Amino acid sequence: MSMTEQYDPYENAVAERINRTLKYEYGLKRTIKNTKLAEKMTKQAVNIYNDLRPYFSLNLRKPNDVYLNPNIEYKSYKRNKKDLIFY
Repeated sequence: MSMTEQYDPYENAVAERINRTLKYEYGLKRTIKNTKLAEKMTKQAVNIYNDLRPYFSLNLRKPNDVYLNPNIEYKSYKRNKKDLIFY
């Protein structure tokens, strides 16, 4: 199952990298038996990932800042940066 819409290997690499970060840096790899707790933890992790944590590849900006401002320059491994989507 692909984690992307376009089945682009570069796009899938980005999705896999995000999944790894969420699992290992935010504790989502472990089994969480309570569904509501798992949902809450996932929402918090995604919020931190997108809104609070700066990234070197984004010139120390946050993903949502870059997504909302298309004029910000950043490193991209995708052939066509205009289609890059942050989750």
